[in-house]
This record gives sequence, structure tokens and C-alpha cells, in this order.
Amino acid sequence: MDCRNELRPKPQDEDIMDIPLDDPAANKAAAKIQASFRGHMTRKKMKDDKPRVEKQRERK
Repeated sequence: MDCRNELRPKPQDEDIMDIPLDDPAANKAAAKIQASFRGHMTRKKMKDDKPRVEKQRERK
């Protein structure tokens, strides 16, 4: 039994490549996903930065 074959990633379906890149609905959906992810990352960064600012104010 070869364990390496079990851990090897399976090839992706070629259906993903069937998405037309010039489709306005696909572009709109992609922009919405990207905006949502960027907002998530910004909120995460702001949440991480906030306690540091409060601690600096307490020290002064």
C-alpha cells in the first residue's frame, strides 16, 4: 500500500475553466466577493491593532 497516493491532491475539474471571463454577471460576483474579503481583512487588522493603542494610552 502506497500512502503517498492518498495524500496527493486530486486534479481540479475542468468545469472551472468554462466560466466566461467577459460575463458581466461573473465580473459583478467576483467584485462582490473581493470587496467582502477585503472588508473582512480590514476589520480583522483593525481589531488586532485596537488593543495596542489602548495599552499605549494607559501607559502615558
